Amino acid sequence: MKYIILISSILIALEYLALPVMAGCVSDCKDEYESEVDSCKIMWGDDPDDDYMLKSCIDDAKDEYDSCEGECTS
Repeated sequence: MKYIILISSILIALEYLALPVMAGCVSDCKDEYESEVDSCKIMWGDDPDDDYMLKSCIDDAKDEYDSCEGECTS
């Protein structure tokens, strides 16, 4: 019984240690996403004829963000 409590305590401690690392990873993903969106706006945001390209670029950035966030949490 002592070993089960000890192992459980260690696993809980490891989870708490991983939370800041995961938060940093997600934060990096968000920073990358925001940078990509800014780049999309610079590249495609001036001409209304390019609205489709702007939306597509932002959608791609969102897909990359979702993938990055998924890697952080796995």
